[in-house]
Amino acid sequence: MGADYGQTLLPMTGIILAGGKSSRMGCNKAFIEWDGAPLIEHSLAVFNAVFAEVMISSNHPELYADYGVKVIKDNYPDHGPLGGLEACLREARYDYAFFAACDMPFLNTEVIRFMAEEIKGEDILVPEIEGVVHPLHAFYHKNCLPLLAESLKAKHLKLTKLVQQYSRVRYLREKDFRDFPAIHLFLSNMNTPQECLELRQHNSHSI
Repeated sequence: MGADYGQTLLPMTGIILAGGKSSRMGCNKAFIEWDGAPLIEHSLAVFNAVFAEVMISSNHPELYADYGVKVIKDNYPDHGPLGGLEACLREARYDYAFFAACDMPFLNTEVIRFMAEEIKGEDILVPEIEGVVHPLHAFYHKNCLPLLAESLKAKHLKLTKLVQQYSRVRYLREKDFRDFPAIHLFLSNMNTPQECLELRQHNSHSI
C-alpha cells in the first residue's frame, strides 16, 4: 500500500449502523452471509482492530447480544441513520466517532486509520468521491450533537444534507485516497439483491 497507518487502537468510538429495515433487500442486511460469516461480524472484526470502543446502533439489541459490544437504541425511533448517529454519539466515550453502515463488506482498516490521521480539528470528516458524499463512512465529533438533535426534532432526516450544511466539515476526495486505488469498492454498500450480487462478483477477485 506504500504507507503505514499504525496498529494501536485509536482513542475513538466505532459505530456500526445496524438499524435499517432493509425493505429493498427483503432481509436484515446485518446477517447476510459473506465469506462464511454474517456481515455484522466482518464489520466488528474491522472495528475491533481499529477503535478502543465499538458500538452497534440498533433498536433490536437482542439480535446482537452475543457480540460483546454496546448496542444503543435510538432516542428518536424510526428517524433513520440520523437517529442512530445521535444516540450513539451521545453515549460514546470519546469525542470522535466513526460511523459506518453494516452492509459494507469491503470495510478496510487502513482506509479508516488513514481518515483518522487526516482529522485536523473539523467536526465532520467525510469522503466525497466523484461528487458523491458518503456520510455512512465518516467521522463525527460530539460537537455535532446539537445540530443532530435539532434536525431530528424538525424531522430533517437526510444525513447528507446535514453534512452539507455543516460549517466545520472537511471532504476527502479521490486525490486524498491516492494510496487506495480501490476506494470506490471500500465505500460500497448494498441496498438490493442485485447490488449484493454485483459486490459478490467483485469479491471473487482480489482487490
